[in-house]
Amino acid sequence: MDNNHTEDYVLVLEDRTEVQNASEVGKLSIISDINEEGELKTTAAEATNQSSFLKFNNQDGLLKNFMKNFLKQFNDPTRFGLYKVLASNVEQGVESLRSSLQNRRHPASEELLKAQQVSFEDFLPMQKRATAIDPEKIDWRMLEDLGLSREKLEASGALEKMLSWQKSDLLPIAVPYGNSSIYTEARLAFRTDDDGNIGLAVHAMRKEPQLDFPYMGYKFSPEDKAQLLKTGNLGKTIEVVTKQGELFDAYVSIDPQTNELLALRADRVSIPKEIKGVTLSDQQYKNLVEGKAVKVEGMTSKNGKSFDATLQVNAEKKGIEFIFGDSKSLREHQEQSLSPGQSQGAPRKLCGLELTEKQREALDSGRTLYLKNMVDKEGKHFNAYVRMDKEQNRPRFFKYNPEKKQGKQEVEAVAEGHKTQVAVNNEGKTNEATKHLKEPLKSEQTEPTADQKQKQERKARRGRKL
Repeated sequence: MDNNHTEDYVLVLEDRTEVQNASEVGKLSIISDINEEGELKTTAAEATNQSSFLKFNNQDGLLKNFMKNFLKQFNDPTRFGLYKVLASNVEQGVESLRSSLQNRRHPASEELLKAQQVSFEDFLPMQKRATAIDPEKIDWRMLEDLGLSREKLEASGALEKMLSWQKSDLLPIAVPYGNSSIYTEARLAFRTDDDGNIGLAVHAMRKEPQLDFPYMGYKFSPEDKAQLLKTGNLGKTIEVVTKQGELFDAYVSIDPQTNELLALRADRVSIPKEIKGVTLSDQQYKNLVEGKAVKVEGMTSKNGKSFDATLQVNAEKKGIEFIFGDSKSLREHQEQSLSPGQSQGAPRKLCGLELTEKQREALDSGRTLYLKNMVDKEGKHFNAYVRMDKEQNRPRFFKYNPEKKQGKQEVEAVAEGHKTQVAVNNEGKTNEATKHLKEPLKSEQTEPTADQKQKQERKARRGRKL
């Protein structure tokens, strides 16, 4: 089918209600009208009926409205098929379609049908999924060893995802180790064993992706490693093998939150020919199926605005991801995937306290800071020694200085009311009142003290005499 975005096309309905076997072709006709209740009118696929054909264009929104009404009437759309053919060449287009349907199991015909078919799934209304897991069937005690509970999962917003068989975002956990615990972060998911019992899968955060070892029987080449580290996606499909010996083609990506490698079966990914109102060219579709990144322009968002994006199959997202702007690096994917308030390196805000760049640099360099006027979860102010845990990329709080080194310079961070103090003491800034002041300001001090003013005046007089 021609990929000209402005050329009109018609919809061919294949009615398989009366077919006797899977290889038989259903009755083919052209849709001529549909009312708001989804009742269809069709006509024979003859050029003489051109004036009665219901025509569509990729640049208008008629198809979406049509499908909404169509699905009202057909509760079981699997008995029907919808295919696009050019309005200007209906008879030849329908005969070509009939030939493909008669040989629908042949790979070449299968590709042609995919290019012409209108997928019902693309137009089914999005409904909030019912909870897939019965909470009463979960032994919540299994969370205790990780320092978690049902209440904590619910408060963090992770529980709803996990009860729908999805992975949570990164959560802090405590893994028992001898008489102590190892504190780290992980994504959690509920999974069932062979007996149907619900257990907990822990996807711990790794320092870096493990690319030097075979993954599901596949050894990454230097080019593969470079591609994964650059974008997070392998950019092609590979053949992998499960522990049970099952072979299948898969897309491979890196989970940006945990650095874990993930495989997605290629035969379980449905890639439509038309995405957000744009029909992909044959080359774009081929590249997308093969796992490559494809730039698509002129797509239409839900609010009707046009946008451009790069599309690529992502194993972690279990489908096509939209990449806006230039193709993102793995690092950018990681920063984008972090939960709110989480960042690479020292945070910009810590327990309600806005950190200066100098303080963040100090934390990133491994120094310990004594921070005042932070606010805990109960709304109470507290002071603490803080340093970054590089392995887990998170700040650690201490009541006493963990360094215990004399003469070690520390940077004091303060809350909103101490901005002048921070600017003068830590950033080397001044205002008119403090520009000649060499001494550090005290907590919440914004003006020189009487003694400091006298010193300023004496220095000013000496300067005038010289």
